[in-house]
Amino acid sequence: MPQIGYHNGAEVHNNVAMFVERNAERYPERTVLQWLPRERVEAWSFDLGDPLLHESLDMATFAGLVRRTAAGLRELGLSHGDRAIVFVPMSPPLYVAMTALQRIGAIPVFLDSWARRGHLGASANAVTPKALITFEQAFQLCAQTPQLADIPIKISVGPVTQSYTAALEQLMQVPRDAPVQPVEREATALVTFTTGSSGAPKGANRTHRFLAAQHYALNRCLHYTEADVDLPVFPIFSLNNIAGGVPTVIPGIDVGSLGDRDPLILLSQMRACRVTCATLSPSHFNGLSRYCLEHGLSMPGLRRAVTGGAPISRDDLRAFRRAAPAAEIWVLYGSTEVEPIAHIEAGEMLGAESTESAVPEWVDEGVNVGHIDSGLRSRFLKICKEPIPPLASEEAWRELEVPPAEVGELVVAGEHVCRDYFNNAEAFARAKIVDHEGVVWHRTGDLGRLDEQSRLWIVGRIHNVITRQGKYLFPVRAEILLKRLPFVQQGAFLGLPDANLGERAVCVVVSHRDDVSQHGEWEQEIRRVFAKNGIPVDDVVFRAQIPMDPRHHSKVEYDVLRQELREGER
Repeated sequence: MPQIGYHNGAEVHNNVAMFVERNAERYPERTVLQWLPRERVEAWSFDLGDPLLHESLDMATFAGLVRRTAAGLRELGLSHGDRAIVFVPMSPPLYVAMTALQRIGAIPVFLDSWARRGHLGASANAVTPKALITFEQAFQLCAQTPQLADIPIKISVGPVTQSYTAALEQLMQVPRDAPVQPVEREATALVTFTTGSSGAPKGANRTHRFLAAQHYALNRCLHYTEADVDLPVFPIFSLNNIAGGVPTVIPGIDVGSLGDRDPLILLSQMRACRVTCATLSPSHFNGLSRYCLEHGLSMPGLRRAVTGGAPISRDDLRAFRRAAPAAEIWVLYGSTEVEPIAHIEAGEMLGAESTESAVPEWVDEGVNVGHIDSGLRSRFLKICKEPIPPLASEEAWRELEVPPAEVGELVVAGEHVCRDYFNNAEAFARAKIVDHEGVVWHRTGDLGRLDEQSRLWIVGRIHNVITRQGKYLFPVRAEILLKRLPFVQQGAFLGLPDANLGERAVCVVVSHRDDVSQHGEWEQEIRRVFAKNGIPVDDVVFRAQIPMDPRHHSKVEYDVLRQELREGER
């Protein structure tokens, strides 16, 4: 029998809500979600000797909540194809609401808690939603955005002081079930918006088949055992866990902002829930290892940690290994549109022979992210920041491609590649290539190359490449160098317009301590280390902060930083 998401015609087994139905039948008593009520975290002593008690849901109870909520949503007037914005932090209501919408064939539109206020209206314009599911504070925020204020069905989550169309908590108690809606496999199941760091946000059109294919692809590289408990800081990975029946601990932190006590809370959750696996953003990955090493702690129960979303250096991996000596550490490289693209285990990454391992103060050109997933085809194209029109032949591909082993933009095609954007032809033209066989290729925007062992090395983003005196400079290597310097807290390497050079190469540094008297000495050290690595530096700028992406807090927002630097020069 075909897998979920791969049936012909409109079929219930194309609907990804069937993953929950299947798991409720197979593992009815298995815990699916564990979480901390906010008030419990606020009242905690912040002492690891004081256990944090979690609430939990088993799979059968979760499935029942989904069925009843789906019935309630239908009775409110939501039906197949309707869009509903879900703007809720990681919590059981988030996953109940999203799965219930999919069950009736409606389309959840996911806005993460890190979404910028200015993007909310643009996101609503793209999807013309019929419903908005969120908490009262967000309703008040949305009242100032006409595209959101005019949404007809408003469903509250949590305590309220005003009246709305319905409360999600009431819908969960509706004494009726809704059947699973038959859908075509290419029907939209979920729309998720990118951070918009390189422009306006665009909604990835995740079809039922695509979500199923992504689930199967992740299972190929991330195997779970019957005894595993996972703590993911990415909401989408929680959805994948629910589909796979993997017990999931919802982080008791605000994943949209970094807090000084985040590592302590996560460590306590790991102990209380006997977490064996963790899926972490680079900022939380590094924050956990740093906290453990500074306080003489470890994570002995962790058998696997997965991180991705921004470059991870060898130094980062070594530090986490010391904090979690028994854990496999996997670096997962992917994007909103393709997850996973490649993956590598720390042992392979650290054991690979390179100049970096042999020469002190040398950093390799890029980050080794392992082998490209077996379900993908890949090509590397010459640097081009403009849209690429449809290709008429294989010869047209050859005109675009770089020679083997040279750096180029990575493009991929395959079953778990998101093929388009919801109601956004412009985004499709910028990010996709349609070839002569009708195959849709995704332009990752990442520059990389394959080495002799077919391992992928990422050197930077196409929109952040620096063109200096007709030669390309890439940020990743330079920023790893900066991060190694003991006085650097954050570092960025970017280009600014220059009449003589084309672009001048600028190092931007946030130091661990604000000591202007040391800037001259620190600048000399930066120039010395960069010269040893053959990287030109035209300017060194010290700042109080560098703007980082609101999702991972791990990637520099180059456009914002570039604009701030140019304004400072006026």
